[in-house]
Amino acid sequence: MRPTPAEDRSFGQTVGTLSPGTVLSCSPATPLAQAITKMRNANNSSIIAIESNKPVGIITEHDLLSLPADSQAVLSQPVEMYMSHPVHTVSVHASPQAAIVRMRERNVRHLVTVDENNCLVGIISRTDLIRQISNKRPFSANDVADALRQATSFVDAKMPITELRHRMHKEKCDSAVITGFPSNLDVELQTGIITERDILRALAEGNDHLTAGDIATRPVTKINSNVNLNDARNIMLRNNIRHLVVNNHYNEIVGVLSFADLLEFIEQDYLIYLNNLNDDSDSELVKARQSLALARKLIENSPDCVMVCNARAEIEAVNPAFTRVTGYQADEVIGKNPSILQSGRQTPEFYAKMWSDLARTGKWEGEIWNRRKSGEVFPEWLTIMAIRDTDGSTSHYASIFSDISERERTREDILRIAFTDELTGMPNRRRFSELLSLHVGRARQSGRPLTVLMLDLDNFQRVNNALGHNAGDDVLVEVSRRISRELGHDAVMARVGADEYAAILPDVKTEQEALNLAERLLVRLGEPHLTSKGDDLYLSASIGVASFPKDANDTSNLLRCVELAMLQAKEQGRNRVGRFSITMQSQKGADLALETALRRALDNDELHLAYQPQFDTKTGALCGVEALVRWTTASGENIPPSTFIPIAEEIGVIGELGRWVMRTACRQLVNWRKEGLHNLRLAVNVSVQQFYGTVDLAEQLRAILVDKGLSADRLEIEVTESLFMRNIEDMRAKLQRVRDLGIRISLDDFGTGFSSLSYLRTLPFDVIKLDRSFVSDIDHGDEGRTLAITIINMARNLGKTCIAEGVENEGQLAVLRDAGCDLVQGFLLGRPMTAEDISRIATASVA
Repeated sequence: MRPTPAEDRSFGQTVGTLSPGTVLSCSPATPLAQAITKMRNANNSSIIAIESNKPVGIITEHDLLSLPADSQAVLSQPVEMYMSHPVHTVSVHASPQAAIVRMRERNVRHLVTVDENNCLVGIISRTDLIRQISNKRPFSANDVADALRQATSFVDAKMPITELRHRMHKEKCDSAVITGFPSNLDVELQTGIITERDILRALAEGNDHLTAGDIATRPVTKINSNVNLNDARNIMLRNNIRHLVVNNHYNEIVGVLSFADLLEFIEQDYLIYLNNLNDDSDSELVKARQSLALARKLIENSPDCVMVCNARAEIEAVNPAFTRVTGYQADEVIGKNPSILQSGRQTPEFYAKMWSDLARTGKWEGEIWNRRKSGEVFPEWLTIMAIRDTDGSTSHYASIFSDISERERTREDILRIAFTDELTGMPNRRRFSELLSLHVGRARQSGRPLTVLMLDLDNFQRVNNALGHNAGDDVLVEVSRRISRELGHDAVMARVGADEYAAILPDVKTEQEALNLAERLLVRLGEPHLTSKGDDLYLSASIGVASFPKDANDTSNLLRCVELAMLQAKEQGRNRVGRFSITMQSQKGADLALETALRRALDNDELHLAYQPQFDTKTGALCGVEALVRWTTASGENIPPSTFIPIAEEIGVIGELGRWVMRTACRQLVNWRKEGLHNLRLAVNVSVQQFYGTVDLAEQLRAILVDKGLSADRLEIEVTESLFMRNIEDMRAKLQRVRDLGIRISLDDFGTGFSSLSYLRTLPFDVIKLDRSFVSDIDHGDEGRTLAITIINMARNLGKTCIAEGVENEGQLAVLRDAGCDLVQGFLLGRPMTAEDISRIATASVA
């Protein structure tokens, strides 16, 4: 929009003229509590720390959100501990638009104004800018919905202020909508709002221990999302408030509009233009007339249609593109009203608003449907600009439009693809999330619960592998039909993954009703599916159920809850219904935190090895060690291997972890050899996933032996019976490649798995490790002793070395020694220890 000369001359200020009045300042050594109280009493959003009258730091309402939960403990500390520095400044002589640019570049909401000596003059905020230009009409014809932020924080009234402060800081919100007040209150008192100013007030008054409901402002000032931004700004200025709660046309709260949102819509080019205009608007007009000939040439050759009307809305000129698109020749339309192009699709109210906006802002832009001379209706993108004369009155209207028929067809295709599952015709995951947000808003407004269901077909990949993807697609379509028929017309259903479906059940009132419906759906899906070949195919599914607001108070968390419930159903055996519980979320959150910490553990040197000594039962000499990985987090917490090894296997880092253990253990073996301990043998556990990594395990071991200069017969790998559950022939070949290097192979935990005796004879094992459970049974009678002795005899008869683990008393050791067990390890003889302790034991044994 090109401003009028009258508007041009009114904007000749600098930031020095926008001073808000009182500027708060303090020493960096001032206690934080004193600074906060000063801000509270002056009703200011910031305080500047100065030294020698030069700004060195600033604390704002927004900074106070980052204080720790126990804020009282830090209020006695100096301001310099929590102030933002260095300070972002701007010259007092800078223009307002320069201030806007700097705020955007630095992503700040305040700029300290300084003089030529960098001494403090004042402070300028976003609020000051908006108040100053409140009568300059800087906003285009946008509605509140255009400026509304994408996410709004909804908080229960019972939430402690300390927790709310942390949440607002984390989510970078300057306000939160407060709900959850007693239902017996008046409707206008069941919703509140808390801003950064309220947090400041709570800190200053020592009320940080209260809840959100205690300090929330009620009732709130509301506005509809279709209200023009100029009107919204005027409401804020008139009521001296900085936030408006926004409703949609269903009267549901959809967000909060703040001064910060308004600032995003200030047209920067408009301000720059105003600053650069000469006061002599007649001179500008002369220059414009001198360029008229050039402008006519450009219009004649423009691919866009151009139509110029006089102040009476009579067509005075059109360009060739106008004729090409509409079919009308110039002499057929000149002198006539543009209404000859109207299609009849827009209402009189639409045109009335268009002309109203044009008169108010000088510009209108939007999509409109017009009619060609042939009678064909087509969509066009139309821009109308009011051309003002030197006295500010409108002399002409220039319209520029282009035919967007093809773009409209493409947009419809894109929207269909973007929001619809092509196979089933159901909404896709993206559309489902939007629909869920809408239903959650309605449920929140009405105070009714909302149930969400998520379904995953069990092992559906087997169907695609066995029958092909075409047959699999037919099955998925049939599944969609069964879900639709079972859940009924009121449910909102979607296909949210390859074999995942979700549904919103707005009419389900109780948890039991939801579970019964899910159980019926399982039965329906369990009925045979007829394939294209005429065969019956049986499927099962895992279903998760969660509800609003019991399980979650917003869309994203509700989706997470229902997904967790579905995963629980899978983990508990599939073909069942899982109901979300808060303990489930806590466990999943803990697992995720542990996964993240484990990924960092290697880089942070949090892992180390302990070594369990192994002794010859006949001589009592130390003859080997088993390397055991240990994890101590940066906070000092010891995580047991039984916890983090399965997670490492699940998230796919066991290969990296295993290589680190092998290299570290072999490096230590080299160090022991340098100390003169040449007869130690090193045993290292190997996971099944290490055999199926991208690099062959035998090749990895060979490279480590060569790099460390170790003899292969000094190394022993321990494997469990789970290795042979996949493919025993494939594993035999992999183990043989390791055995061909000269590395010994030990079968760990023998007797605790399926323990087929045939593979003991055919697989290349050197050692059988007697599990600690059999050693413990020695203390429980003759049967326990007999079983342990039998396994030892079997190992000796097969020519295998036998080692017993978990030896904890002299009685166990005596039975094992007498039975001919070769090696023992356990707490009786030595707990897992450091490499230095192994050196000490070995040296003492030699002496």
